[in-house]
Amino acid sequence: MNHVSVIIPVFNPTSHLLACVDSVLHQSYESFEVIIVDDGSTNNALASMMRMWASPNIRVITSGDNRGVGHARNCGVRDAKGVYLSFIDQDDLWPPNKLETQAIYLDAHPIIDFVIGQQVYFLSDEQEQAPPWLRQNFLQKSLPGYLPGTLMVRKKSFELNGFFDEHLRSGTDDVDWFFRAKDLGLKSAALPYDLLYKRVHGNNLSQQVNNHQRELLHVVAKSIARQKKG
Repeated sequence: MNHVSVIIPVFNPTSHLLACVDSVLHQSYESFEVIIVDDGSTNNALASMMRMWASPNIRVITSGDNRGVGHARNCGVRDAKGVYLSFIDQDDLWPPNKLETQAIYLDAHPIIDFVIGQQVYFLSDEQEQAPPWLRQNFLQKSLPGYLPGTLMVRKKSFELNGFFDEHLRSGTDDVDWFFRAKDLGLKSAALPYDLLYKRVHGNNLSQQVNNHQRELLHVVAKSIARQKKG
């Protein structure tokens, strides 16, 4: 059974983190560690929450000043002891079979570098309606999940592709990683199962629509340039 490192970047967490970590701790897969990366939080919520988790599988590291989710994820990767890496954001949830489903697949398919699954958007209790950046008909619907939250990747493949670009601070560091993986020729598989429940609320990074779109154009342009170089 290959060990999995679960990396959770955290900044000023709310009670949503309790539900997130609970969904990780209740995985059917047994061989995993949880690395919570505190990205310069300015409240004391995380310290209070840590007293509620009596699991030896959890540890907290700090990334210093708030430098963004990409930097926090990279800190977690550098500290990871697992053969496989998985990521989940502090507000999101996993079904109990997420890690087991993907680890079994990677074990059985050694030529595959990483595997993703489907995602399902759901409104947080305090969110009355879908924000402008999300179509209403996307809620509670199984959608392709090219997101860190559905990803399980071999650590050696992650390092081959390179770390998340820490200069991308508006929610495209993961898009850039997937583009680079495609351009590099990493082999992937998409499983037809809902493996991430993506919470929608007012603080989602995707709310920064203008900055997100500018970064996205930059990421696409870099990908095109790499392909032209061959």
